[in-house]
Amino acid sequence: MTSVRDNVLRYVRTPFWAYQSLSPVVRRLVIILVVTAIVIDSLFRATVGGASSITSAIVTTSITLAVWIFVWRPPVATIVLIAAAAVAGAAGVADSLIAGAAILGLVSYTCSAALTLLYAVSLGGWLLAVLGRPESGFQPLGGLVIALLSLVSLLIGLAIRRQFERAQSLALQLEVSEREVAEQLKHERDLIADELHDIVAHEITIVALHAAVLDRTEDMQTRSQSQTAIREAAVQALTDIRRVLGMVRGEENLSPERVSSPDGITGTIAAVTKELGQAGIAVTADVPSDLRLPSASLVALTRVIRESATNVLKHATGAHTVSIVLRVERGWVHLTFADDSPPARTAGLPASGYGIMRLRERFRLFGGTFESERKSQGWVVSASLPLSG
Repeated sequence: MTSVRDNVLRYVRTPFWAYQSLSPVVRRLVIILVVTAIVIDSLFRATVGGASSITSAIVTTSITLAVWIFVWRPPVATIVLIAAAAVAGAAGVADSLIAGAAILGLVSYTCSAALTLLYAVSLGGWLLAVLGRPESGFQPLGGLVIALLSLVSLLIGLAIRRQFERAQSLALQLEVSEREVAEQLKHERDLIADELHDIVAHEITIVALHAAVLDRTEDMQTRSQSQTAIREAAVQALTDIRRVLGMVRGEENLSPERVSSPDGITGTIAAVTKELGQAGIAVTADVPSDLRLPSASLVALTRVIRESATNVLKHATGAHTVSIVLRVERGWVHLTFADDSPPARTAGLPASGYGIMRLRERFRLFGGTFESERKSQGWVVSASLPLSG
């Protein structure tokens, strides 16, 4: 009942000159019918003749042309029909009443409720005017038939209009749903790609770097440390891959608020300190002991730390120290990750630029800033996020 009431209210509130266009197939069909009707009517009236048929011919021709106009502008066509009904009622012309009644359905389908009502009133006035003329020879039973035909035509037109509007609404809902599904799929793909890059790629970088160390050194202690690092990174990579596969299968939540490190900032800094330390890079960290951040901010900042640490291992092999500074000031959290690497010293591992691109996008969406640039003392990564908003 609510849906029906809503449909009625929407139809009643339709602007006066608003209209529903006919489909291309219906347009062609209307044109064919109009041309046929004009030819037949012209031949019929040419054979019958008579002065009394002139007004009738004008009314019939006007109605036929009005139907033609429905192909392009239904409201204009309805105004022409109203004028024709007024002329026919004044002249007592009755032989086009059936056509006028049948057209009511076309009017109700294409035009607004107000314009449909106006035409229905003019059609009723035409019928009453004809019934009020004894010389017209029109019987009350014929008037009842015309009234019933008008009602049936009106209901058919409204039913078709409702079905058409419902089909349009369903098509729009389907389009919106498909767009939402596509956006959700893209969102999930981005999250999975982030996981593969931020977590798995980080571990694989460690494996590749320490494998290169094994090729270059014969020192047993160094080789032992590298072998341990490779084993730990490989185990962690397998664990992360299983978790990512679980995300793909829907066994784990794809929420962006899921923190990549169970210990948050502290655990992430401890992990990268160990990994960089195994590569001979000392890490100093300055983080408030009472740090409290929203989960989304924690995820973003831990990803910056892990990505920056990975880039130090991949592209800054001459670095000896790394500095991590985290500050909360005036409703913002600021992170600085800096190394002392010299220019043009890399580990020879491929760079995709994906991590920096995604971090810049993430911080832009959060209303923050992200910069990664080489300065005189080495690479400096600066990231800032508002704590609210």
